[in-house]
Amino acid sequence: MPDPSQALRPSGGNGRSFLGVRHMQPQEDGVRLVDDKGEEVGIVRYGEQVYVNGRVMSFNAPKPS
Repeated sequence: MPDPSQALRPSGGNGRSFLGVRHMQPQEDGVRLVDDKGEEVGIVRYGEQVYVNGRVMSFNAPKPS
């Protein structure tokens, strides 16, 4: 039987998770995660898979215009 603690981990994301995220702001090298108070919760690199408020998410770099 698989280890249940591993079942919810995103592959390639090392299981990093962020709670209380209310805003996401794109940056040059990733996405800045911000809470209600405007404080930084963390930065996620483009292509990295993580949990944000209980959901597995991954961000792509913006396409040059």
